[in-house]
Amino acid sequence: MNRAVLGLLLAGLPAFAVAADKAESVSAGVTADFAAGKLIAVASCAADLYPPSADVARLKAERVARSRAEDKLRKALTVVARDHKAKLARFGGAERVAKLDVSTAVVERIEYGATSGVVLWLALPLATKADRGKEGATQESAVPDAGTGSGEEP
Repeated sequence: MNRAVLGLLLAGLPAFAVAADKAESVSAGVTADFAAGKLIAVASCAADLYPPSADVARLKAERVARSRAEDKLRKALTVVARDHKAKLARFGGAERVAKLDVSTAVVERIEYGATSGVVLWLALPLATKADRGKEGATQESAVPDAGTGSGEEP
C-alpha cells in the first residue's frame, strides 16, 4: 500500500472514533450515549403562578419535570430496543434493556429559572449496577472512602 494512502487512512481514524462515540438522538428529548451506556431525557416545567412559596413552586416543577422525563425514557426504551439491537449487545441485549425500570434513573443535571421553572436532565444507565460490577470496577468503588472521622489530627 502506498504510504500516502496509508497516511490518509490513519489520519481519518480519529474522526471515525469520535463519530462512533457521539451521542445520538433517539426520540424527541432523548439522546442515547452508547459509549457511556446511558439514555438521557430532558424535560422542563414552568412554575405554578400562585404557589404558597417559591420553594413549593420549585418542588412541584421538579416533580413534574421528572415525571415528563420518565415518560420520555419509557417511550425511548422501545425505540432503542427496536432500532439499536447491535449496540445493545454489550448491555445484555435489547430484551434486557427494554425491561429497564425508568424509576431508577438519576438526575444528571438540573437548572432553575428565575421564576422557579425547572429544566431537568434524567439519565438511565443501560446496565444495572450488578452488570457494571461484572465488567470491572465501578466509579463508586474507585473513590476512596473518606472515613467517619472529623478530619482533624488527634
